[in-house]
Amino acid sequence: MARLRQAFDRMLERVDTERARTAGAVLRAQESERARVARDLHDEANQALTGVLLRLQATAERAPADLRAELRETQGVATQAMEELLRLARELRPAALDDLGLAAALRTLVAEFGRRAGVSADFTLEPGALDGLDEDAQIVVYRVVQEGLSNVARHCGAHRVCVSAVREGDDAVVRIDDDGRGFDAATAGAGLGLTGMRERAVLAGGRVAVRSVPGQATLIELRLARAVSA
Repeated sequence: MARLRQAFDRMLERVDTERARTAGAVLRAQESERARVARDLHDEANQALTGVLLRLQATAERAPADLRAELRETQGVATQAMEELLRLARELRPAALDDLGLAAALRTLVAEFGRRAGVSADFTLEPGALDGLDEDAQIVVYRVVQEGLSNVARHCGAHRVCVSAVREGDDAVVRIDDDGRGFDAATAGAGLGLTGMRERAVLAGGRVAVRSVPGQATLIELRLARAVSA
């Protein structure tokens, strides 16, 4: 019985190791595909729209007066489409995450969200709170915050949201706190992206907790147990 128990324990360890390895590979594959699509949007689609804008501008300069206003309006629509494509590209794979690191990417994400959603949005970072997170964990942090802010805009009706990152022991803890109308955390899930947040957290060895009730504020907390001391 003792040998059987030891063999079973070793088998469980191998299963857990393989599950973690596979989950990490899935996460990296998803992000790689996001990066490819973001590059295509930024390079190919954006260049095509830039060409359209230039041709519209040249045409408008030569067009009769009665068509000029309509062409200018079409230019405005094309400019809007180009800005939306660039926004989508940034959401798919933010350049700041690769170029400047997680803290800068989060700061940019929160600031842009505040401007776009018209709410007061703040980001606070305790020194060293995000140090020691590997690449997979950093991506999870960014995606969970991104989804949390998206929920604030779509469902919460909030006037203020605060994203914070602190260190608690060997854990990195990221919180998204809003003053919106809340929801029933016991029954909410797929519609608010909570299931996806939790699944992503598990891939990085962490967990997501949600505290919210209808009519009250919402707090989403991501805790990553794999953060190490700087």
